[in-house]
Amino acid sequence: MTEPRDWPFERPATGTLRPWFLSAMGYLAVLFSDGVEAERTRNGLVESGVPNADLRLYPSSRTLEILAHQREERSAVARAVEALAADPAAKKRYVDNAEAGGSALWLYAPTADRADQLVRLLANYNYESARYYGDDGVQDILRDPG
Repeated sequence: MTEPRDWPFERPATGTLRPWFLSAMGYLAVLFSDGVEAERTRNGLVESGVPNADLRLYPSSRTLEILAHQREERSAVARAVEALAADPAAKKRYVDNAEAGGSALWLYAPTADRADQLVRLLANYNYESARYYGDDGVQDILRDPG
């Protein structure tokens, strides 16, 4: 039996100064402008052998709900830490994607090798961006449109 994942995006903001994106090590976050394509990707990855427990799909409404809840939970000090520590472009891309109706697909990727395998599987799908939170830091993965 697979252990339940500690999905970074769902971690409570109460009692911590660290925003979720600073504690997302071992995950690949993939943004889609089209929710139907995100669902097709999720289903295709499961059919390719990716365990269902290693995927979490967030439609735009759920993403916006989580973000609003996190804003309410965060203390003033935590918001200041987030503002200083954040990658503003990445955070904006994530929020803008959700506000435009896009979905986010999170994949458990505890190693860089596993992240590489998942990225190869993603090549068959139309995603906007992917970001791997690994042991060596954060890596943006560019999709080959060809």
